[in-house]
Amino acid sequence: MKKIFYLILIFIMATFYLPSISLADGCLFTQLYRDIYEPNQLAMIVFDDMVEKIIFQIDYEGDAEDFAWVIPVPGYPKLFSVEDEIFYELYQLTKITPPSNFGCGWGAGYPMPGEEDGGVHIWEENQVGIYQTATLSATDPNSLVGWLNDNGYAFPSNGQEILDYYVQKNWFFVAMKIQPEETTNSSENYSGAIQPLGIMFFSDEMVYPLKISFLSVPSGGTEVLVYAFSDERVTFPGAIEEYNAIITPNQLKGYSILPGLIDETFILTKLRKTFTSEEMGDDLVLFPVPKYITLGSIIDLNSPVEQFILVIGIFIFLLKIKMRNI
Repeated sequence: MKKIFYLILIFIMATFYLPSISLADGCLFTQLYRDIYEPNQLAMIVFDDMVEKIIFQIDYEGDAEDFAWVIPVPGYPKLFSVEDEIFYELYQLTKITPPSNFGCGWGAGYPMPGEEDGGVHIWEENQVGIYQTATLSATDPNSLVGWLNDNGYAFPSNGQEILDYYVQKNWFFVAMKIQPEETTNSSENYSGAIQPLGIMFFSDEMVYPLKISFLSVPSGGTEVLVYAFSDERVTFPGAIEEYNAIITPNQLKGYSILPGLIDETFILTKLRKTFTSEEMGDDLVLFPVPKYITLGSIIDLNSPVEQFILVIGIFIFLLKIKMRNI
C-alpha cells in the first residue's frame, strides 16, 4: 500500500511539472520563421453571423508570369487587399500566453454576370493588390479549365475532377494571376510567401477550401496555419491547437492592420496541421470545441504556484485515504 501511494504521488508531480519544463523549451516553436516563413498556407478567418472573411497567404516559387491561384468559395465573394504585415501582427499577438469593418454591402444580391463563355460565367474582373482577379462560376469543369488556360490563369488539366467537385456544389471561383506591371519585370522570380488576399462571403459554416490544394501539395505535405476568430473556440480533425484566448478591440490598439479587421470581441484559436495529399479529400470545416469542464479551465496549469497548490491538495487527499486504511 505504501509503495502504491508513493508511486501515485510521483506520477502526479511528474504530470504537472513536466509540462512547464517542456513549455520553456517550447518557446522555440513560435519563432518568427515557424509562423510566417515555414507554413505553405497561412490563413486568418473571421466568422460572424454567417459572414466569413478569410485572408490567404501562400508560398510560391517561380516566375510571376507562370503564377495562377484559384480559390473556390461557397458564396459570392467580395475581394479586398491586405498588407503583407498581417501575419506578422498575428504572430506577435499569439507568441505569448495572453491575459485571462468590413461591411456586407454586397449582400443585397449578386451582380449580373458580365458574360458567359461556353458554360463559364464571368461575374467580375478586377485588380486587387498585385493580382488580376476573375470571379467565376461554371456548369462544366472542362470548360472552366479551358477558360482559365485561355485567359492566362495556368491550371493543370488533371484538376478537372476537383473543379467538378466544386461545380456540383454551385461554388464560385476566384482566379488570380500577378499583374506584370506590379512586379519589377514580367518574369520576376518569386520564392516564399506572396502578398495576402482577403475574400469575404456568406457561409453557413466556417470553411477553409483545402481540397483544391491537392493539385499542388509538395512531397513533404502542406502545412496549414489558421488563425480563427469566432464566437467560440474552434478546431478541425487532427489540428494542433497552439493558442486560444478572448481578443477585444482594446487589445489591438497597438497594431496597424488588425484593428481594421477586428472591431468586436472574438475568441481567437490558432490551429496548425500538415496535410498529406491523402488527407485533402475534402475542405476543412472548423467547428466549436466540445464544451466540457477541464482541469485547465479551473486551474492555470502554466502557473507554478497553482500547480503546487494542486499537488498539495491531491497529496492531502491521498494521505487521508491512507490514514483511513491503517
